[in-house]
Amino acid sequence: MNFDEVTSLQVGICQINSKVGDLEANAAKIVQSARVAIAAGAEIVVFPELAICGYPPEDLLLKPAFISACERHVAQVAAEVPEVPLLIGFPEHGRRLYNAAAITLGGEVQATYRKRLLPNYSVFDERRYFVPGRGEQVLFELSGVKLGISICEDIWSPTGPALEQVRGGADLILNLNASPYSLGRRWQRAAMLATRASDLSTPIVYVNLVGGQDELVFDGGSMVFDESGTLTASLEQFEESIATVAVNLGGKARKYQLDPRGIINDKDLPVKALGTTALRPIAKAGRLDVPEVFPEFLYQPTPRFDGNWVEGLSDFYLDEVLSALEMGLSDYVEKNGFAHVVMGLSGGVDSSICAAICVMALGPARVTAIAMPSRYSSKGSLDDAIALSKNLGIELRLGEIEKMHAAFGDVLGSVIGSAPRGLTDENLQSRIRGVLLMGFSNATGALVITTGNKSETATGYSTLYGDSAGGFALIKDIPKLLVYRLCRRINDRAGRELIPESVLVKPPSAELRPDQRDDESLPPYEVLDPILMALVERDMTPGELIRQGYDAAMVERVASLVDKSEYKRRQNAPGVRITPKSFGKDRRMPITNGFDSHDLGLRQ
Repeated sequence: MNFDEVTSLQVGICQINSKVGDLEANAAKIVQSARVAIAAGAEIVVFPELAICGYPPEDLLLKPAFISACERHVAQVAAEVPEVPLLIGFPEHGRRLYNAAAITLGGEVQATYRKRLLPNYSVFDERRYFVPGRGEQVLFELSGVKLGISICEDIWSPTGPALEQVRGGADLILNLNASPYSLGRRWQRAAMLATRASDLSTPIVYVNLVGGQDELVFDGGSMVFDESGTLTASLEQFEESIATVAVNLGGKARKYQLDPRGIINDKDLPVKALGTTALRPIAKAGRLDVPEVFPEFLYQPTPRFDGNWVEGLSDFYLDEVLSALEMGLSDYVEKNGFAHVVMGLSGGVDSSICAAICVMALGPARVTAIAMPSRYSSKGSLDDAIALSKNLGIELRLGEIEKMHAAFGDVLGSVIGSAPRGLTDENLQSRIRGVLLMGFSNATGALVITTGNKSETATGYSTLYGDSAGGFALIKDIPKLLVYRLCRRINDRAGRELIPESVLVKPPSAELRPDQRDDESLPPYEVLDPILMALVERDMTPGELIRQGYDAAMVERVASLVDKSEYKRRQNAPGVRITPKSFGKDRRMPITNGFDSHDLGLRQ
């Protein structure tokens, strides 16, 4: 391309929320979004990875009928939007199955790009379903602009497909993504893309999926970087968005491409022409016809997840976590057809934050809380539950469990030969509450929200078929100390005490026996949470922690609790992934496990 005249290409970015498996609705959304982008001047329109079927489709990909239906719907979209090229993520069946992008124009699929680098770590299982794309790269030419196309993981490698495309003469890289949210991930993406664009001296358009899918939340945050690695446009997180962005193709008036090792145009890649569109001159060289952006996230490095990392979280990250929880819950409820949610409201901090987030996500009319006091419940806790429900505007029902507790105890006593005591009696109360909540769910169709946090889930401080019973574990990936910070942030944003201060200052307690406190069964959360983060998030061994100065007996105790509770975690409801290593898709430990890592390295 001749860059003597500085030009731009109008790229439509469609950050959409696809529902896994709902091919007809997804195709309709793609058509509608494309038309909006085209009306705004887009000359090419880019959609996220696997946009036609949603991400991750998991074992739907093993069904031949599903793959065929995906391909039919891509062809349908191509026929309905013939005017400009569309890039649509879809599963393509060739000799094998590929994670692909269809390039459509003129009513047909003109070509496909097949993802080359398949992630198989963390929450990703792509090698279970797909094979990597092979063969020679192809560039796509639109009005003399040579386009390189890549999918998600492809752009993360400095020696990946983008390098080959640039060495072959690509003027612009278009990257389709389904990158799930975790704390700090957007900053990591931006840092990588800035480096990649600068190293390749080539603009990059990064289009990401948005929306909740079971445990995962895709946060959008699509971005455009120029050839210097400068962020020139970005879309909001956690919302669908369509934007047409003028991407500067000649900020340096380049006549050739240069890779980081100084190799100039040394690859002769085939080029497929897509047609002609009117390139738009830019009034001033090096500037786009979109506002300059300096988003706050560029100055929010990823948390380190060591020590009491929660203390260092900025309000920006607290708001981001709340948005992820809202979207994860809202999409789980809406996409699965629930009209209402219900939860037990004890007056404690965990159920309080769950109620608040439910209201933020769904509105108060769709939230019911049930207070279920026993003989051990304090008057203060019931008062707090009543105050919270009034503050949030939600219905609170009362279901006293004392009579049920006595009756269950009598029957259980005849089975075990004595009156239930200790942990048996404590868990009996929790299971009675689970019965009431699930009964309400059966009668009304409401989704039961469980209220256990990550600290409790990690250590097994919960009751199977009791407080863990339900359909969605909203805060299962939120450590206890973060629960407190999020509660205070909710109050700060509201400008008043939505969550009563008395909830936040009283010692946490399950209230299943007289004067019970959590720190009688667990270490104080200020001690517990940093150890859990090291063991779970960073995969450290007890020996490594002890050598760093942690108390040996405390570390061994916590590690033992984590290991022994795997069978409980395997039976928990899904919940929103917030940290880089949530229980479930991220951390998959065997329940039956004879490996003892507790003293690993201690004898060195």
